Amino acid sequence: MMRNSSMLSFLCMLIIGMLCAACSTSDPATTTPTQHTSSFTSSSGATTQSITYNTGAQSVLIRTFYGGGLYGSLELSPEISIYGNGTYILGAERQGQLSTDVLQQLLHTLVDTYGLLSMQHQQFADIQDQNATFLELTLNGKQREYIYGSFGNVQESQQDIDEYHRLNKALTAITDALQGPTHPYTSKAIALLARQTFSPDFSKSIPYWPLSDYTLAQAAVFVCGVLPPDETSPNAETGCLKYLKPNNAILLTVAQLQTLQGDLNNLQEGTFTEGGLYYTVFLRPLLPDELPTKTLAMFGSDQFTYKGVPLLEGTVPPIPTPSR
Repeated sequence: MMRNSSMLSFLCMLIIGMLCAACSTSDPATTTPTQHTSSFTSSSGATTQSITYNTGAQSVLIRTFYGGGLYGSLELSPEISIYGNGTYILGAERQGQLSTDVLQQLLHTLVDTYGLLSMQHQQFADIQDQNATFLELTLNGKQREYIYGSFGNVQESQQDIDEYHRLNKALTAITDALQGPTHPYTSKAIALLARQTFSPDFSKSIPYWPLSDYTLAQAAVFVCGVLPPDETSPNAETGCLKYLKPNNAILLTVAQLQTLQGDLNNLQEGTFTEGGLYYTVFLRPLLPDELPTKTLAMFGSDQFTYKGVPLLEGTVPPIPTPSR
């Protein structure tokens, strides 16, 4: 009897110990992303600075866009996105991988050789209506934006000219680092973008809008806004999704995506009709950081700083009732 009691006590202690161990184990889904710290001597040779960056697969370190001019075009995705784990994506089409050593060498080049973090100015564009290259750099927990455009059309200081040339070399270094093999980029998460069009291609078959979750008119108004009245022309098109970025984007469910891809023959752009009207639809693959942040990285014309497009996951709101 004593022996059975001792065995029972031992089993109870073992179970309690296992429960305590389970409680003390962190949930991988909620683990804080690892921070990698790199230290090196600055270009002056006199000081050492610690550079930190998030090594997560969804953490953007470097991102570039091209556009912003008054007569520019819409970029549905960034030119380059480089993530903390070394993954890089070109547009939303091609994907490659940098080794840890190559990524750290690139960051070393940007920070130490070209001194991006110590620049007095970050915007080099003195003709605001022309396109420029926009660089988003996230280091030490801070995002910085650099603009490289037409510069030197007015008298500039020698320091500004020097920093302008260093920024150009930094942008070249980013491009040169992406020399490895690439493969097509794919994403299971897709955003819907839609706009009303007044010039559909009637030489092609135009399918009817197949989704019952919301109307295509709802989607177009949510994405691009209500069309303003045009009293001089039957064509009331706006610049949204032609050269201006949209107001919002809509995350598609798996079932919605499969239905639309079937009608679009697996293309990412096409035309649908609904209620006698026509709409251009875009299926935009999400980049790794966009679903967690619920924001699409896009850049349009007449834009002088980067601001993402909000991504809706859920019910598309009804079309606003016109105010009297």
